Amino acid sequence: MYHFVKSTLSVVFAAGLAFSAHASDAPMQIDGATTVDAEGVIALIETAPNLTILDNRSVADYDAGHIEGAVRLIDTDITGEADIAAHVADKSAPVLFYCNGLSCGRAAKAAEMAIGYGYSNVNYYALGMTEWRSLGLPLVTR
Repeated sequence: MYHFVKSTLSVVFAAGLAFSAHASDAPMQIDGATTVDAEGVIALIETAPNLTILDNRSVADYDAGHIEGAVRLIDTDITGEADIAAHVADKSAPVLFYCNGLSCGRAAKAAEMAIGYGYSNVNYYALGMTEWRSLGLPLVTR
C-alpha cells in the first residue's frame, strides 16, 4: 500500500500541488523534534520498522480515519511519562506525533511533552490530517 502512496506523493509534489502551511495555532517546528511532511511520514513508515505513530486526536476524529498503524493518544490524556511509555518504552525509538494540523495543536503539545520526558527520536507531522487528506492519502477507519 505505501508503495502506491509514495508514487502518488511523487506525482502530487512534482506537480507543485503540495500543501502549504498557513499561520495558525501550532508551530511548524518544535525544538528537539524533526518536522516531517506527508512524504516524510511515508519514508519513516518504510524505513523505521520500530516506528510508533501516535494520533493525538479525539476518538471521533481517529475513528473517522487515521494513518495505518497509528495508536490514539490524545494530548490531554498524557498526564505523565508513563502514558507515553505505555506505547513507546524505548526513549531512543522513533515516534511520530500528528493531529488535525496547524489549527489543532495537539500533536505539538504531545511532542513537546515527549521531548521533556527525554525522548530523543521525536518526529512531528505539523500539517497532519489537513495535508494528508488534501493529498488524498489512504486512511484506516474503524
